[in-house]
Amino acid sequence: MFGMAKGFITSIERFKPHTFQAEQGEGLFMSHSHEYDELTLILHGEGYYSANDQNIKVSAGDLILIPSGLHHGFVCTEPWAGLSVHFLYAKVPAYTQYLFLNAYQKPHRLWSAHLDEGDRQWAEMSLTRLEREWHFEERGDYSYDLMRIAFETVLLLFHRNAIAAPDAETNGDKRIVQEVLKEIHRNYNTPITIHDIAARHYLSESILRKKFSEAVGVSPKQYVINLRIEEAKRLLRQTGKAIEFISSEVGFTSSSRFYEQFVKSVGITPLEWRKQI
Repeated sequence: MFGMAKGFITSIERFKPHTFQAEQGEGLFMSHSHEYDELTLILHGEGYYSANDQNIKVSAGDLILIPSGLHHGFVCTEPWAGLSVHFLYAKVPAYTQYLFLNAYQKPHRLWSAHLDEGDRQWAEMSLTRLEREWHFEERGDYSYDLMRIAFETVLLLFHRNAIAAPDAETNGDKRIVQEVLKEIHRNYNTPITIHDIAARHYLSESILRKKFSEAVGVSPKQYVINLRIEEAKRLLRQTGKAIEFISSEVGFTSSSRFYEQFVKSVGITPLEWRKQI
C-alpha cells in the first residue's frame, strides 16, 4: 500500500533562502507555475508572493495557498525558511475539500492567512507529522487517516485565519449554496438529509434544490451520493479497508445500498474496481 497511501500529496519540501543574495541584500525573483496545488508555511524571514495584480508581503506565520496552474512569483527579502506541501485538490479527501470552496471560486488568486504564534506552532507540528508519515516506507491503513487529519488541521487553521479577498462576492443565493456545500462536505458521512439542511437555512426543500441545482449542476441529494462514491473510491484505492467498513465510513446506511449506487455510478462493483486499480 506504500505507493497508494501517499494519495493526495505529491511532494513535501523544506526550503531555505538558497536564492538569497547576502552581498546584495535581496533575493532573486522566481516565477513559475505547476500542475499541483501548494500550501506553504513561512517559518522565518520575509518576502513577497505575486500573481496577476496581487503582491502579498509574507513573513513568519503566514500560510499561502497557491492553486494549480496559477503563474506566480516569489522573492525573499530577508533570509527565510518554510515548508511547502504540494498536493492534488482532486484527490484531497472529502473531509477537507469544503475548506477550499471559497478559494477555488476564484482560482486565479493567491490566498493567504496569518497565524499567531500558537497557531503557527500547531501548523508546523501538523506539517512535520504529515511529512514524517509521508516519508515512511512501510505504513498501515491508518497512515492515510493520520495524513488526512494532519493536513486537515493545517487547512482549518488556514480557513480560520484566512484574509478575505476585497472583491469577494456576497450574493445571497451564492452565499447560501456555499454554506450548503460546506455543510455537505462536513457531514456527508452522517445521516444527512436535504430537508434538514433546507430548514437550517430557512428554505423549503424545493427552493433549496432549485438554487443548488442551478449553481452546481446536480441536485443536493445527487451531490451527496457523488461525494460518498468519490470518497469510497479514494479509500478503495489508498487503503486496504474492508468494503463493508468503507461503505459505513462514507455514510451509506447499508452495504447493499452502497453496492447499488457504486455500480450505478462506476459500472462495476467496488471489489472489481479495487482490483482494476
